[in-house]
Amino acid sequence: MLTVPAGAIPVITLPDATDSSPYSRSISDDDLCAWCQHLAYRPGDESLCALQSEGHWPASVDENGYAQRCPDIIFCHGAAV
Repeated sequence: MLTVPAGAIPVITLPDATDSSPYSRSISDDDLCAWCQHLAYRPGDESLCALQSEGHWPASVDENGYAQRCPDIIFCHGAAV
């Protein structure tokens, strides 16, 4: 299960749509990516990872599509795991 460091806060959401990118995807607020500074997060809309490469996001996902691990995560308060 996802372990978020104490004091971490979700990323700041972006007002601009990211749906123009074919590599954006829907991110739940309990997804690991929702806590990462690399994410252009838009709750209820398509979000985009700044580190994705041709649609390949660096996070490993579970059978339900939720990111569980990422070697490149930087939590919003600055602590990396």
